[in-house]
Amino acid sequence: MLRSTGVILVLALAVLGALSAKRAGRDGDPIDAADRGQLVRPRGNSSLPQARAFRGFPLYFPGETAAGRKLEAVLRTDRTAPAPHSEFSFLYGGCRSIGGQGCRPPLEILVWPACYRYETRYSIPTGERTVVRGVPARLSRKFRRLELYPADATIVINGDGLQRRAQLLQVARRLRGVNVLLRPDASLPARPRHAGQTIQCE
Repeated sequence: MLRSTGVILVLALAVLGALSAKRAGRDGDPIDAADRGQLVRPRGNSSLPQARAFRGFPLYFPGETAAGRKLEAVLRTDRTAPAPHSEFSFLYGGCRSIGGQGCRPPLEILVWPACYRYETRYSIPTGERTVVRGVPARLSRKFRRLELYPADATIVINGDGLQRRAQLLQVARRLRGVNVLLRPDASLPARPRHAGQTIQCE
């Protein structure tokens, strides 16, 4: 009888221990951290000095920190369509990878040549059209994304990790030239009016 009671007591203590561990995990110990996923820092194949030396088209970014996040990586992607061109991404902050799956950084600044992505190539709802830094822009209602259409380039600010869409505008106000001279307090260069409905890649 005493032996049976002892076994029951041991089992009861084991259950209580498991419940305590689970409860502690919810309070922020390593168990809870594992549930939130592993923190991943983005990696690039380029660098800020290489972006500054690039001469294909103007590049812009909001500095080495933006929205409280550090510039972690610079990514260059070379494509062949609609004509050979390069794209640059400036990646800020880390993200949580759940189960080893990929994740997007909380802030990403993408810069394309104007011939690849421009405002007249897409149907932009009237309510999303705006002007930022003196150039046409699109502030998405559904996504935390702001697109700006200066001369010779298109800038896309993806802020999935930002709490408010207003932060997209704050990031846009900090944009400066990477391989061109442009201060954050200056207007972006405007595209010529004779560009028409399409912009051809050379």
